[in-house]
Amino acid sequence: MASYYKRVFKPSFREYLYVIPGKKSFFGCLKLLWNLIKPNAVTYPVAVTVLTTYCSLKCAKCNNLMPCYKEPYHIPAETVLKDIETLLSHTDICIKLELLGGEPFIYPELNKVIEGVKKFNNVLCVAFTTNATVIPSEETLKLIASLKNKKIVISDYGVKNQKPEELMEVCKAYGIPCARSVSEYWADPGGLECREKSEEQLGIEYEKCYSSRYCRTLLNGKMYACARAASLTDLGYMDGSHDSFDIRAKRSDKEFRKEFRKFLTLDYADACNYCDHYKSIHIPAGEQLE
Repeated sequence: MASYYKRVFKPSFREYLYVIPGKKSFFGCLKLLWNLIKPNAVTYPVAVTVLTTYCSLKCAKCNNLMPCYKEPYHIPAETVLKDIETLLSHTDICIKLELLGGEPFIYPELNKVIEGVKKFNNVLCVAFTTNATVIPSEETLKLIASLKNKKIVISDYGVKNQKPEELMEVCKAYGIPCARSVSEYWADPGGLECREKSEEQLGIEYEKCYSSRYCRTLLNGKMYACARAASLTDLGYMDGSHDSFDIRAKRSDKEFRKEFRKFLTLDYADACNYCDHYKSIHIPAGEQLE
């Protein structure tokens, strides 16, 4: 129960207060509370959804390992939408559906995905995380603006070809809420080798990690404990069976909800065996490879 409170209950309320604009209604908070405590409830703060492994930057210490993809690929919009629909059909409330890459604004079928997610009434906010190297087309901006509740989040590393001010001005013109996250330093995730940590140590690190609450990532039909776990598995560096939940496996709604709730409260993540974030070693953010 303590794990559910830390990993799901508390983060869901915090994310709700962050993404819903203006004064929060009493009934909105009450509905969220009920959908967190009712039997077999499945409500969670964030579902990060990978659209593409193509990126417009080549960050040397990318936590999501995008430069490691020698053959990057786009995931077909039909596949993305089908997986989102499968997940949300067994979900009471997803506070934020985050569309990510790579870089989402170079994904060629982004407009189709935006149109598709409009129908999901149990998603409270659709967010786009971008490095602001690409300004979306007018058509894309209009589609984003048409979403009931939306947000563009800029990860600003101070790289020369980033255009955060320009993107913020464009968002303002289209009435799209935009947040700029400026980072001078990152915590060094380290290399891709396995550290052979004990389960106890993995549990300590995962418990303290932001990703255990806000970074569960959907990639190719599986929800992962974090974005790094998704990429590590996709690239073949780790098995990933412990850190993932196969949403395409055939289950009844009751079975899905029971197993997914268990996944949301994992005691540890194997991905922490391939990560040094807990050491908090600062490195320059967004340093580019040659």
